[in-house]
Amino acid sequence: MRERWGVERERQDSRYRLSFTVGGLLLPQGVVCARRFLDSHPNVGMSKEEIGERITSIRDEIVDSNALAIRTMSANKRVTAEVCKRLSALSFAELDFLASEESSMQDCRYLMWMAMCRYYLFVGEFATEVLRERFLLGETIALDDYDRYVLNKAMWHPELEAISAATASKLRGNVFKAMREAGLIERGPQGADVIAPAVFGQRLAGLERDNAASWLFFPSRDRMN
Repeated sequence: MRERWGVERERQDSRYRLSFTVGGLLLPQGVVCARRFLDSHPNVGMSKEEIGERITSIRDEIVDSNALAIRTMSANKRVTAEVCKRLSALSFAELDFLASEESSMQDCRYLMWMAMCRYYLFVGEFATEVLRERFLLGETIALDDYDRYVLNKAMWHPELEAISAATASKLRGNVFKAMREAGLIERGPQGADVIAPAVFGQRLAGLERDNAASWLFFPSRDRMN
């Protein structure tokens, strides 16, 4: 049975998680949930252990109190579930960084992009194989680059061909929306987006210094240092 929480890892005959049809980066919601989790778990410290399924301990509280200020109950449940999934792929130390008022907003954007890339292997591989490579080669990215990526991945992941055209369009739209909200791409001419190099603050760089996979999700010629 496939795990529902934590970092998604490639396994033989595995299927991609493809449920990122809700929202884009979800930064404000991520900050609220991170603070609620730490309020109810005050002694977790700065552990680099993955949070995983423990994030579900706040899910009902977030929904019942409407902490995310969402109008309908159905949407409230969907967004809360999505945010909790992504946060489950972070460590306690990363969640503490996200919740801290001392953390820069841009670094928190990067951290939420990191969470999305970790939870959804499909997004993480896109970030590494397409976003980062396009930046190193030419500094622009277009919807066609995403479409070619999906076509290539579908050779090993038939589930990509099984989703409807509407769902496929929504997934693509949310990936590009998340990249824009993370400050990784900007609107450019002729249908292509200009890729903005990631510039990490010292605190985030220090937090991720020993996590080599983290910086591969970003358009940068340098490691986090």
